[in-house]
Amino acid sequence: KHVCIESYALELAPNEVSSSEIEDRLAPLYEKLHVPFGTLARLSGIKSRHFYDRDVTPSQVATNVARLALDRAGFGSEHVGALFNCSVTRDYFEPATAVLVHRNLGLSEDTMAMDISNACIGFSNGMMVLASMIESGVTKAGVIVSGETLTGITDCSMKRLVEEDHIDREALLKTLPTFTLGSGAAAMVLCHDSIATKGHKIVGAAARSASQFNDLCKGNADFCFFHNGDFNPLMETDSHPLMAAASKLGARTWQDASEVLGWSAADIDHIFCHQVGRQVNEGFYKTMGLPMDKEHTVYQSYGNMVSAAMPSALITHAEDNVLQKGQKVLLTAFGSGLNAIFTGLIW
Repeated sequence: KHVCIESYALELAPNEVSSSEIEDRLAPLYEKLHVPFGTLARLSGIKSRHFYDRDVTPSQVATNVARLALDRAGFGSEHVGALFNCSVTRDYFEPATAVLVHRNLGLSEDTMAMDISNACIGFSNGMMVLASMIESGVTKAGVIVSGETLTGITDCSMKRLVEEDHIDREALLKTLPTFTLGSGAAAMVLCHDSIATKGHKIVGAAARSASQFNDLCKGNADFCFFHNGDFNPLMETDSHPLMAAASKLGARTWQDASEVLGWSAADIDHIFCHQVGRQVNEGFYKTMGLPMDKEHTVYQSYGNMVSAAMPSALITHAEDNVLQKGQKVLLTAFGSGLNAIFTGLIW
């Protein structure tokens, strides 16, 4: 009843890489396995994505975008009682990346800092936790941030495909979704409506965890600093069963969210789904019972920015003034596990 999005910020990584450039590096394997050039863009709909240099850390990019979001808030940092870092990629196994961002921002000692990491859905988890804290009076305001640096896992996956002799079509198809990933950072400041200056209200959220599908997308080595330079993150994805399970989980989550929010599908003005690519298609929306013509996407140019993907789409369209005051916005977040969180906003 009392939680608002006060401000937000988005950062894209500086190095743009096209799907064609990625496939150029895979050309020998494509030829060996008789895979048509252009398969990556055709299957995913992703034309380009952005990357940071290898020495850029998640805490650095998270700090940049969190500082910008705080600067845009209509109140001072003395009201900020919590900072949640929600990225998949992290600086270290410990300490939490959130404490590095906390230090960089110069936040006070009584501002809680912790990581909330849950694959691509972490940002929505952060919104739920922080909104609950604000609603219950624990804090007046807080920051949610995700800084994703996916250069390492992309390079290591490329090296494996190019250098290992035993790669077959199945192994390639399981690895190909890794090359849809892109880097960047997103942040939001949430606050109690008593200090809000913007009035974008969070109405409620519903979450479900279909953990029987935990084996459909698995990645290792999420932190950036390793001893002796031993860095070999890899990810494998069974795309078709994952998307089929996600659409059915989305249908059940929408039923919950519809009751919580008091909305029907016809009430919604805008939908922002996890930006995984073209796989979130008309059939996916039909299964969920939601109208695809109200969806907005950025994956074509940003790629899948993991936990920053869904908020990147929302922030991009908000900054382009696509969202108008009083409109109903539905955020449909999905993450491997399999998890879903649907969040309702009134802009």
